[in-house]
Amino acid sequence: MLEIALLACASVIALACAVVAARRAATAGPAAETVRSERHVRDDAVVAAIASVAMFALTALAHRGGALTFAGWAGGACAMGALAAMIAREWRQRSISRASGAVAEQVVIAFALAVLTALGAAAAHAISDPQHLAVQIPEMIAAFAVGCAALDMGERALPSVAAMILASYFFDSNAGLLRSGASYASALGIVLFPLAVTTLGAVGSAAATVVWSDASGEGESARRHALVATIASVLALPAALGAALALTGWLWAPLAICAALGVVMTLAPRLTRPAGDAERGARTNEAVALASLAACAIGAWAVARHTGLAHAGPYGLAVAAVAAETAALVDRAESEESLADRQGAALAAIAVTLAVLDGATLFRCTHFADLVRAPSEDTASLLAHCTIANVAPARVDVSHPVTLAAALAGLAACVVIRPGPSLRERAIAIASIASGVVVVAAIAHFGFGLGVEAAAAATLSGAFASALFPSVCSRGVSALVASCALALGAAIG
Repeated sequence: MLEIALLACASVIALACAVVAARRAATAGPAAETVRSERHVRDDAVVAAIASVAMFALTALAHRGGALTFAGWAGGACAMGALAAMIAREWRQRSISRASGAVAEQVVIAFALAVLTALGAAAAHAISDPQHLAVQIPEMIAAFAVGCAALDMGERALPSVAAMILASYFFDSNAGLLRSGASYASALGIVLFPLAVTTLGAVGSAAATVVWSDASGEGESARRHALVATIASVLALPAALGAALALTGWLWAPLAICAALGVVMTLAPRLTRPAGDAERGARTNEAVALASLAACAIGAWAVARHTGLAHAGPYGLAVAAVAAETAALVDRAESEESLADRQGAALAAIAVTLAVLDGATLFRCTHFADLVRAPSEDTASLLAHCTIANVAPARVDVSHPVTLAAALAGLAACVVIRPGPSLRERAIAIASIASGVVVVAAIAHFGFGLGVEAAAAATLSGAFASALFPSVCSRGVSALVASCALALGAAIG
């Protein structure tokens, strides 16, 4: 309960700061009319209902025993994600300050994810037993991402969802060690740690926006905006450290370092900005951004792997991606073309791809245990045996024709598909993307045994391209492809 209380307090503080920043902006100029029509809200509700029914049906087909129970959780989680997306978007569109609206949007999504996780843990009686993780949590949070993506808000939920899925498999893989008294670490704390980083980091961004009004009558200077964005990024460092100390037990040091690497990655282009020719400076910033992105991904993976725990590398990279997303909140409010936002989105694309691969690990391990009649009561031992036998999906092999074709299909979808504003156009686009992911995965699975790898390849190509080139590749479409792949992998698990 302490983990949930921490997130609740941080969410309240961040939203309060966002409200104060919006009120300060309101004194600088007239409010813009941003209230969405009732028809648009009704269309969102229809899309959310369709997505929830689809998740219910998919989960019911995937599970043999207790299908209705798991399907009910998945459908409800998808509806909750859609509701959180509607509330977050309404708040942002009604907010005068763009920065405060972006902070509130992120906090609403994170708090809804925390509530969903708490409900799943309470239903499985895992709150009273901090060393037990509810088995339906990965499936529930993947369905939550589908609900957000159906309403064009998947980009805001996917980094946290991917980190939580990787955290759940990380804990299961090391349950014996993490449950020991000398190295105590709570399962709920490890899974909620990415949300704590997001929420506490948003508190820093919200505090920075209190002194920055982006709705002033004369306009905000670029220099002042860069200064406040830098301050917000720096404040994400103590936020990540505090979250690690509060939730991750003896793992606080490596995970705090991973989060710090994600924040420093977003600061690198600002700190190395050369003086002189603007065009040359822009090229230099792009090069520094790419170099720091590669260094952060490799560094976070290496630092986490240095703990000696299984599956630590993907979790460390996901933590860095969440921290980078938090550090880029103020930049995101200004433009999707900002270097910090593109860096965070690119790192999140790698983390989401890893989560898709891990999402099907338990499914394959369970079938492997049934074939060889191995004991499956201890999840950590089961995953260890699967790793030794090379049963679980571990990589995306682009040299294989089917995974290469899936990657090209994901990239083409992000470039070609542009959902229109009407309900009919949105429904057709969402149905086309979801069915396309399922068909590609089914063909790859039954034809080559690479269904999950194909879905991961489509996720990686679309998400990475849309992160680096958001004007060409739609981030909304890539987020929907990624969330469908996550849900597919988690459902069959």
